[in-house]
Amino acid sequence: MNLALPPGHPLRLCSAALEIAPLPPERLLAAGGEPTAAFLAPNGESWVGMGAVRWLTGKPGDAHALWAGLADVSPDAPPPTALGVLPFSAREHPDALWAGLLPGGVVLPERLVVQRGGRAWLRLTLPAAEADTLRARLTSVARELAALPAAEAVPLPGFETFEDRAAARQYTAAVGDAVARIRAGELVKVVLARRASIAFDGTPTAAAVLRRLSAHQSGAVRYAWCRGGKAWLGATPETLLRLDGRTLRTEALAGTRPEAQADELHADAKERHEHAVVVDAVRAAIAPWVQALPPTRPPGLRRTRGLAHLHTPIEATLSADTDALALVHALHPTPAVCGLPTARAAQLLASLEGQPRGLYAGPVLRLSADGTAHAVVGLRGAVLSGRLAVLPAGAGIVEGSDGDRELAETRAKQGSVLDAWRAFVAA
Repeated sequence: MNLALPPGHPLRLCSAALEIAPLPPERLLAAGGEPTAAFLAPNGESWVGMGAVRWLTGKPGDAHALWAGLADVSPDAPPPTALGVLPFSAREHPDALWAGLLPGGVVLPERLVVQRGGRAWLRLTLPAAEADTLRARLTSVARELAALPAAEAVPLPGFETFEDRAAARQYTAAVGDAVARIRAGELVKVVLARRASIAFDGTPTAAAVLRRLSAHQSGAVRYAWCRGGKAWLGATPETLLRLDGRTLRTEALAGTRPEAQADELHADAKERHEHAVVVDAVRAAIAPWVQALPPTRPPGLRRTRGLAHLHTPIEATLSADTDALALVHALHPTPAVCGLPTARAAQLLASLEGQPRGLYAGPVLRLSADGTAHAVVGLRGAVLSGRLAVLPAGAGIVEGSDGDRELAETRAKQGSVLDAWRAFVAA
């Protein structure tokens, strides 16, 4: 496409693309650039951005600001695309774990590699004053990427998990406190998260870690945000929204069992209640934006490798063209990752969890200049920092929740990440 410049919007950026040979998208995490962001879809499409020519906070309205003054001189290539991550809460202060990765944001990459249908394109976006260098620099960057070593194929070092029994006891006690508050009528649901830590025998590359997740969870969206010598990456099953023209697709994904116990979900009153709360909240969040809400329907099952969830897809038609980031903020946080009522649940989880969530359970974004967008929830992930990996996971607490059972659910979710790595550690 060719982005027209409206009157009063002078040329600021020029963008051009070049078709290149396909390569494993995870390899690009080793190419350098601050930040490096990846969004790998289950259908084989991928976007990896390196560096930033624009870096916005991700507030409503920023989706339009990304493209202001940008001219695309390669209309036959996939369009310019922005990538980003947003924190679970903008009011949190990062601790040592999240320092460097936060505050996140939405970036228009300087270098972007898009792959789809067995083809790949390198896109370079530069200030307008450097437009005459675009073609030469595209060729140079393409050579650099073609020469990248296969960082994604490096064997993973072994690792050891370490269990904090005191923290586990605190978690089960927090669940009991939350259930008591629910019974007292303070709220309907709250999601409580906890962290697990592992130590690798050596320092793994983000490329190798993400590649193992891709191999193990190919049906999930794999994501990465690398900055400050750290990486937040994972393979999430949960879509926040997909936008194609005025077609909005979202979903409710709540109620979890190990995959071997998937058939128990429909028969479990607690899990059905937890799921119904999320369905109602998602429908209420999109109601002001759509022409009509679709009728409700019984949930189905979504199976991921190791886990199963109650799942209800929701599709509607927007009543007007809408900034994608405004929709993201309308939907986030859903009761699947926070609770209901939202404000009270957020206040309670902050006091009960005792640790900032950072980017965990926050939106992970892909926004394209053609108006399409895809946002997922940053779940089933890990923060990599040197030899250490920290895995956050949460469980939804409603009337009838049991502390030991919810602790087991968080361990199962963390286990779905660890299982991907165990299958590929160095012999």
